[in-house]
Amino acid sequence: MSFYAYPQTGIGTTTPINKLDIFATKADPAASSSSANGNLRLGASGANTHVLDFGLSSTSTFSWLQARDRGNYATLYDLAFNPNGGKVGIGNSAPTATLTIGNSGGTIGGEIHLNPTTNQYEGGQLVLKKSLTGSTVDWTIDQYGSTSSNARFRIFNGASESNGLAILENGKIGLGLPDPQTLLHLQNSNSIGTGDPGNNIVPSIYIYNSNLASTTAHSILALRTNGNGSGNPYLSFDINGVRGYSMGIDNSDGDKFKFHTNWNLNNANTPALTLASDGKFGIGTASPSRSLHVQSSENTSVYIESTTSDNNGMMILNGNTNQFWGNGYHEFMMFQNQGTTIGQIVAPNGSSVSYSTTSDYRLKQDLKSFKGLDLINRLKTYDFAWKIDDSRMYGFMAHEIQEVLPYLVSGQKDAVDQNGIIIPQTVDYSKLTPILVKAIQEQDQTIKNLTKDKEQLERLLKKMHGRLLKLEKKK
Repeated sequence: MSFYAYPQTGIGTTTPINKLDIFATKADPAASSSSANGNLRLGASGANTHVLDFGLSSTSTFSWLQARDRGNYATLYDLAFNPNGGKVGIGNSAPTATLTIGNSGGTIGGEIHLNPTTNQYEGGQLVLKKSLTGSTVDWTIDQYGSTSSNARFRIFNGASESNGLAILENGKIGLGLPDPQTLLHLQNSNSIGTGDPGNNIVPSIYIYNSNLASTTAHSILALRTNGNGSGNPYLSFDINGVRGYSMGIDNSDGDKFKFHTNWNLNNANTPALTLASDGKFGIGTASPSRSLHVQSSENTSVYIESTTSDNNGMMILNGNTNQFWGNGYHEFMMFQNQGTTIGQIVAPNGSSVSYSTTSDYRLKQDLKSFKGLDLINRLKTYDFAWKIDDSRMYGFMAHEIQEVLPYLVSGQKDAVDQNGIIIPQTVDYSKLTPILVKAIQEQDQTIKNLTKDKEQLERLLKKMHGRLLKLEKKK
């Protein structure tokens, strides 16, 4: 030990610089034994055996301090910094938190390196203890993995990963499960019951923009692929092992938006709905050719049902223009057979509607005359009441017309469906028109013949009357 006139003291050195300089043989902290080890020791007298040793490494340039048992270095004790409070800084002379690492200028990095825990599958680990009030569990942040395929970064609470976040080494992220199968994989067992998703956060994903001050404060979920040569951006809905649906943009088919009854936007089946880039909408077709194009192999392609007590037009066809009403350009409805028109509902002017069917001479052959009055006389007419409301009308029985003019009638007498509900026969009364015209023509001819006969009789009677008058005069 050296004492100088100056206030420096040296232990193990004759040239101290600081108030107290201690020099000793360098050594790494020993993990066993109780021999001299280190440069400085703080200990307590009496029965206390724990000490705090300071030292300089003999194998590197680091310095160390170790709390341990002075009689057995294998027995280690805890070390507390500012146990009564105060901030600790590492690389920072003005710490702003309980522990501040690095400086605000960035010249000293604020970095922490966490090595694996004693559990062979756990990497570095942080445990965030629950709050004094409100919280019920601690949160853990660590790295875990028994193999390279399931190695993951974890944030979870309690003992289960089902309530946390997992990120695999391949970048896949899981929320609510430890083994995500896709880039973002969400899984939970929530039950929304009768709740409204707009009033709670039970759904797996809930996007809400609370900005009320801007019309551009949108809530957006964007699906995007990179150009025409890439794949399809779409959403898939799947009941595991039961049924799947999907909707999105078909990049390979003119960027049409499609709704499919499969989970992967597969064009092996015709899409249920298709919206083309030109605005044409298809039901049952992938190539809509009109604003609304319905294609179906069902017996009934379109079914419109109203449950109101006062229907004000279950379907309204509005020609909202003031042009060409006098030219018959406005066909409100056309009926076609493989693209060829066979009938239509057309407006011949702006005030009326015509219901017309094909009657072009180029479509007809084998023209024959017939006796219309005979057919009309074979039809039975009735004054009857409808069963539904007892309203009265004049008309026919469909099956009786069918016996005389079968092409006027659709359906079969007494037909019912599989549930026993009647399938009523219907009559196209418009097809009676040519028969009525023919009957009127026949009656007109009969009237003309009778009129001619009457005129001849009148002339004959007039002659006879004249002769009788002459005979009477001779008497």
